[in-house]
Amino acid sequence: MYMMKTAQRFFLIVLMVTGLGLHTQARAAEAKQETTAIVMIVDFEGIMREASAMQDMRKQVEKRRNSYQTEIEKRQQALRDEDQKLAQQRTLLSADVLQQKRAEFQKKVAEFQKFAQGRNKVLDEAVNEGRIKFQKKLIEIIADVAEERKATLVLHKSQVILHANAMDATKEIFEKVNAAIPSLTVEFKEGS
Repeated sequence: MYMMKTAQRFFLIVLMVTGLGLHTQARAAEAKQETTAIVMIVDFEGIMREASAMQDMRKQVEKRRNSYQTEIEKRQQALRDEDQKLAQQRTLLSADVLQQKRAEFQKKVAEFQKFAQGRNKVLDEAVNEGRIKFQKKLIEIIADVAEERKATLVLHKSQVILHANAMDATKEIFEKVNAAIPSLTVEFKEGS
């Protein structure tokens, strides 16, 4: 009788261990399925650099920068001419008048510096707004391609050392972003 109870206990323990083992294997299979990643790689910086919309933006900004530079150079030359004129009048004018003219000149120099800084700020803000607008569209397209490919993980190409060529979606995304946004109108907010 004692042997029978011991055999039953042993059999019960074997069943529990086997059942627990099967349950553990099932949980491990579920966990493996949940953590399997489908990786997609994108050369984000390359697209930002080479996309037609970004090249268009750079051309617009460069054109505006050249226009600003021409205007700045004219104002600088006018200030240099005025400074030379003041230097020539130094011996002809009284100390009070010369000091007053110097103060007026310094005020013009300060206004010019403020003007030049304002132009740089306009360019910087225009570039930033253009980049943000483009990046928003680029990210939407990356998300769409990731969904099409059923990718669960998207990495910047700069973060990856080695990868299978099939993982790289850069060309596909580049073509789609160029089709979706071939150019970009840059807004220069000079009144701000």
